[in-house]
Amino acid sequence: MQYVTRFNLQPLQGGAFREWLTKNDALLREGQAQGWTYLGAWFTVHGFGRYDVELRYEVGDYANLCAGFGSEALQKAWIEASDMILPGQGEVSLLFGSARRLDAYRMISSKGIPR
Repeated sequence: MQYVTRFNLQPLQGGAFREWLTKNDALLREGQAQGWTYLGAWFTVHGFGRYDVELRYEVGDYANLCAGFGSEALQKAWIEASDMILPGQGEVSLLFGSARRLDAYRMISSKGIPR
């Protein structure tokens, strides 16, 4: 499944955030918590969409959501980037790969539940 986070940047910080992403690309890929894979970042174009930036991660399963925040170096890098991000203006979504996978998950998760 994919963990998607969207947020807005402080005014005039798009270029600086792109530079931060480029500088920290290896860290974003290698410093993730166990079960997390960084898929990349996307920017909106000319104001289309509610958010400036979208980051996507592949997450193995729900247990990985509690796996921590990645390496100490990655956490320090995010602290550096936090000055470029507008606080309180974001959202997170959890997406399944397909309806078929969602149905399979529902079948597995409903086993053992009394009806």
